[in-house]
Amino acid sequence: MIRFIPLLFLLFLSACKSTPNYLNTDTLVAQYNRIGYVNFTTTSELTYFQPYLENFYSERVQNELRSLGFDVVDASALFNVLSELENKTDNLYNSNTGQLNEELHNQLFIEALETLKSQLNIDAFLFVGVDIVPAHFSNNVFSGYNASWWGQSEDYLAEGVDASEVLGSLFVNKTGHLPGARLYLRFRDAQNNIISFGGGGIELLARFDDDGELETKKPELLFDNESQLIEALNFAFENLASHRQKNR
Repeated sequence: MIRFIPLLFLLFLSACKSTPNYLNTDTLVAQYNRIGYVNFTTTSELTYFQPYLENFYSERVQNELRSLGFDVVDASALFNVLSELENKTDNLYNSNTGQLNEELHNQLFIEALETLKSQLNIDAFLFVGVDIVPAHFSNNVFSGYNASWWGQSEDYLAEGVDASEVLGSLFVNKTGHLPGARLYLRFRDAQNNIISFGGGGIELLARFDDDGELETKKPELLFDNESQLIEALNFAFENLASHRQKNR
């Protein structure tokens, strides 16, 4: 089920990231035409929903890529190749602490990418999944009581909550963030560099109740709206296409 921890999420929100140098769809098609589709994963808090979301998105993502001119092949063998390399490698784990040697493991991952790239004649690898990102909201009445993230927007008040009764005591600050689910498309080259990314918001995972407390949505009410899932897919590909052309 969902294991939402507000404190850790707020800590996550405080992190700042620079804007990456991503390639847009046209550049990807021209320079990285043959794409190896690796897998679909979810963040650990959403593991319960992974089978359903994978079944919904995997084929749709690949079909959309093909419609855009990409040649898409199955690259799910990547982690089998990685596992074989790990089994042949000494000192991958510290003999005293059992801790993974991250630097060595990253080298093996790159070797696995390069091996599969050579075997399948792949230009780039695609990792797809659903994670949790901040959805921005404002208590400005003109915002319509909506939180917005990655193309998506949704009412941040739970069903049945009367805005006029709760908003006055709810917000100390004028703005804030809520946890939102996002579909992502992450493209990597054989050196494990992220060369492009597309993201689309799906839905909020929690909203405010009539006491102004954060209320996590019930699992049976999450990801049950197919139109929202399709919207997220469209948003992700729109985001992918929107990157300014960069030369690599």
